[in-house]
Amino acid sequence: MSATDPRVRRPHLDQLALGARLAVTSGRDGWGRLLLTACGVGLGVALLLFTASFPGLVHHRDQRLYTQNDTFRDEDLPTPGDRTVLVATADTAFHGTPVRGRVVQPEGPDAALPPGLAAYPAPGTMAVSPALADLLKDPANHLLRERLPYPVTGTIGPAGLLGPGQADYVLGGDHLSVDTGAVRITAFGHFSPPKDMDPKLVLLNAVGLTVMLAPVGVFLAAAARFGGERRDRRLAALRLGGADRRMTARIAAGESLVGTVLGLAAGTALFLLGRQLIGRVRLAGFSFYPEDVAPQPAIAAAIAVVVPLMAVGVTLLAMRRAALDPLGTVRRSDPGRRRIGWRLMLPLAGLSLTVFALTLSDPAQGTRGSLLVAFGVLLTLTGVCTLLPWLVEAVTRRAGGGPLSWQLATRRLQTGSGPAATAVSGVVVAIAGAIALQTLFLGISTQYEQYARPQPTTGPYRQSVTFPGGAPTAEALADRLARSPGIQATAAYTEFALESATAKSWELPSVRIASCAVLRGFATLPHCEDGDAFALQGPTARPGTDPVPPGTTVHAAYYRGTGEPAPFPLPAPTATVTPVQDADPNGRIGSGLLLLTPAAVPADALRGQPATVLVSLADALPDPNEHLTTAVMAIDPQARTEFPLDPAPDATYLAVKRLLTAGSAITLLLVALSLLVGQLERLREQRRVLGVLNAVGTPRRVLALSVLWQTLLPVALGLALATAAGVLTGTVLQYSSGVPLNTDWASLLAMTATAAGAVLLTTALGLPQLLRLMRPDALRHE
Repeated sequence: MSATDPRVRRPHLDQLALGARLAVTSGRDGWGRLLLTACGVGLGVALLLFTASFPGLVHHRDQRLYTQNDTFRDEDLPTPGDRTVLVATADTAFHGTPVRGRVVQPEGPDAALPPGLAAYPAPGTMAVSPALADLLKDPANHLLRERLPYPVTGTIGPAGLLGPGQADYVLGGDHLSVDTGAVRITAFGHFSPPKDMDPKLVLLNAVGLTVMLAPVGVFLAAAARFGGERRDRRLAALRLGGADRRMTARIAAGESLVGTVLGLAAGTALFLLGRQLIGRVRLAGFSFYPEDVAPQPAIAAAIAVVVPLMAVGVTLLAMRRAALDPLGTVRRSDPGRRRIGWRLMLPLAGLSLTVFALTLSDPAQGTRGSLLVAFGVLLTLTGVCTLLPWLVEAVTRRAGGGPLSWQLATRRLQTGSGPAATAVSGVVVAIAGAIALQTLFLGISTQYEQYARPQPTTGPYRQSVTFPGGAPTAEALADRLARSPGIQATAAYTEFALESATAKSWELPSVRIASCAVLRGFATLPHCEDGDAFALQGPTARPGTDPVPPGTTVHAAYYRGTGEPAPFPLPAPTATVTPVQDADPNGRIGSGLLLLTPAAVPADALRGQPATVLVSLADALPDPNEHLTTAVMAIDPQARTEFPLDPAPDATYLAVKRLLTAGSAITLLLVALSLLVGQLERLREQRRVLGVLNAVGTPRRVLALSVLWQTLLPVALGLALATAAGVLTGTVLQYSSGVPLNTDWASLLAMTATAAGAVLLTTALGLPQLLRLMRPDALRHE
């Protein structure tokens, strides 16, 4: 062979190609091994591609939120013209499902169209999203149909929705005005800077993403080692033919690359399939259009490069424990005891980095600290994963006698505990991470749920309704609402802040205007006639400010009506009164509030101000909140019904909670599928051993139990290790981030039991394959 022969110049490529050729020409067993490797790698790659789509998904959602930000009012409203349109908010919620609503009234022929619509709905008709149309068609949702009784004349397209699952409607109006809460705009969509997320929620997101992705690396590494024993025997035969150790390493790398490339293709196919189906899925209350789910090109390219490199690295690392000599492989001999020193250093280093990042770098002030914490958690989980093989080996070395099935299982684990421990490592990492995340989440949620939990009240009113621009007709609105079924009593008032030419709103008292009958429910009045004014708990000025003399010309602050607010003289208090305990469920009665009767202010001062109506519902009314909301929207679709005494968790916290819950469920599903694939591969590796044992008369029940013991022992040890590591990591996260120390043992037991159940289920699903292998033809060898 001449020196110019390309085979001489490219020996490395030729050896990689030989490994690839051996992988695809090894008969039925070879293709089965490739299929299992492709399935294992494909599951991990699909999840990585979906994760890589998250930044683009956030970007597209921000763009859609921008188009829906249409009721933001600038300081200077445009004047009515050919391009202006009046828009009013008419949102509601039905059994926990938010329904976005807008009332629109074009003021000219060239008025901008709401996104997703081809034409304005006529007054009294509405266009709805497909999701809301489905809700309205449901026979059980009669209250929603009563709330939105308008004829449907159009459909809102994707351009006007956050996702296919968003319930949205646009109602045509003919009575809107700025004084009744509408906003005049010339174009839909308004940029508003994103609200900074609570630093503790940023930390929770970083830890959650790490916990959900850490098992993926374990699964990819395990899938790359499928068929390791058969590959080693094949490479030993190549050594007999003259190949040296470096050549066999490159051939093994070529074999691994074939399965990994097939896994990349399978993962891409799974991603594309899931992308098409995602429009039909509601994930933690969110929905997405398929075209919005696209991985970032740089991240996708990194996945395409890193996954094959990781497979090659894992293969070469695994070969270090095997002596591939011409006379055979000696992997089955005693590999020597594993060392625990460096295995303990990994979790200790991870916990130390986590404490350092949380206490010294203060990740609550930026993303860099949260990334350090995430890396520390990842290092801890990696250390826990490396501890499991040592723990399995240490326990099986000391395993004594017992039933025949137990002895077969322990002997198998003693001669090679690596594959069994590797299969369970994904479960260990997933459960340890989930417990740490749950522990951190519990500490953070205590803060949010404490704030969301309202104080108990003994007052007569528990609900509140706000009618935009309804101050001039507040009493009439309250009377009309009181005639609705199930409503026992109502009380109407108007409240707004004041300011003057020389004093700002925080320097002046706020005023609450209502009839004498309503004011007596708020304070203990010595007497009351129309025209009286009462100072609540002391002088009219707020504590720490100079009193404002009566007669000072004041006007409504934060005025949202047309023109300028009407000025009026500040009334002189008739008397100083004390408030009634729990009179207002909104809890806004306090010092510095003026209680005024309607005649104490000019009627023009009420223009553009909202009316608040407190409501008391009958105890026997079924589904009271939905009935009240329906009654309110029958009066005015712009009215907003509030339940101040019901828990109201922070919206961002609730979204993070839902996403983490959904992500954990997806990770658990990946755990189960990967376990099943690994179980099938291990059975294929043991087919000859099982065939020999069955041929010499070993009962099938004993063989089945031995396989079950081979799974249960590493799982039991792994779950114990995962629980200890998860609780320790979660406690460190709680303590270092300054949240209350708390552990939900019931949830921990539930997660551990769920993981154990998933392992048992996948083991049971592999039993039919086990029974097929326990036949004489399993002794056939190619």
